[in-house]
Amino acid sequence: MTTHGRASELLTRVRNALERAGAPSARASDPESAEVALTAAAGELSERLTAGTADPAGTGALLAEVYALRHELSEFREGERARRRAALDASLARLGAVTDSDELLDRACEAVVEGCGFGRVMLSRVDGSLWRPWKSYAVGDREAERTFREWITAIPEIRLDNMLLETEMVRKRQPALVTDPAHDPRVYRPLLRASALTSYVAAPLLPTGRVIGFLHADHVDSPVTALDRDLLWAFALGFGRLFERAVLLTRLRVQREQVRVAMRTVEAVLDDLASAEIDLTRHAAVAELRPSRTRPRSSAALEALLTGREREVLALMATGATNNRIADELVITSGTVKSHVKRILRKLGAENRAEAISQYLRLTMADPS
Repeated sequence: MTTHGRASELLTRVRNALERAGAPSARASDPESAEVALTAAAGELSERLTAGTADPAGTGALLAEVYALRHELSEFREGERARRRAALDASLARLGAVTDSDELLDRACEAVVEGCGFGRVMLSRVDGSLWRPWKSYAVGDREAERTFREWITAIPEIRLDNMLLETEMVRKRQPALVTDPAHDPRVYRPLLRASALTSYVAAPLLPTGRVIGFLHADHVDSPVTALDRDLLWAFALGFGRLFERAVLLTRLRVQREQVRVAMRTVEAVLDDLASAEIDLTRHAAVAELRPSRTRPRSSAALEALLTGREREVLALMATGATNNRIADELVITSGTVKSHVKRILRKLGAENRAEAISQYLRLTMADPS
């Protein structure tokens, strides 16, 4: 029997026992709530036996059945927690082999589904006071999922106002469990309509302590539980560490390549000097023939030379970001990024990106202000 089938069979038995005990069976909608309902029913049955208001034999047998069911349900929940935690650890271990930050982001949603057992996951970005739904992955390709993906693609940004659940997650840096989104005022209404959510969990992504995104997840045919919230939170924390490592490795690769380019440039200049012919002329005359380049000598000069947007583009270039990645980050087109890069190279008097990045790093590291 599958895990889902085992849970359904247990819940059916629990509801039958609750009905015979005169307790509300509707409370047993999932293993967690079923265990709570059984505990309450056991207390009521014990009180009846103590008060002598019930048939001792029948009530005693029912009480024994309730206790047995509660024990069985508790064991099932513990086994389910251990199984799903092992799947989560395995999913994070597979992602641990990925060192490229872009690839990590591309695989994030599918990894949550596989590792945490959800039916659908959405990844969002946070940029200042804006929340941007970005990617999603679902088990199967139903019409509802295609509609949801179209909504994600169409909506540019959502302002994080004080009433939103996502604003609360940014402030508290804690996950959330929403059991009744239709009546929860914190839920973003367009998200609810587009996704047809009946319950969901969400967790912030905060690799360096600052929230940079969210994960939202739900099940296809069952409500979410506190275990779902805890698993998504554990994934978010683990993924945040992996993403931070990937970003640092990417920056290290870029800086290593910058050093290589600089060394090759130095080698070429030295070769030119060593092989250059000696002419009978004054040094001043030679200097007049060299092209003149005006380069900034401080970070303040850099700020005066470049516009705010150009400085943002240059800072992202220094992290190794491609034009497409810069476009995504700044929410502009790749063509606009190319135009910015050309102007940056011209203003800095740089021959290529590596030289411009080298200047930027030299100035910003030498003058942190």
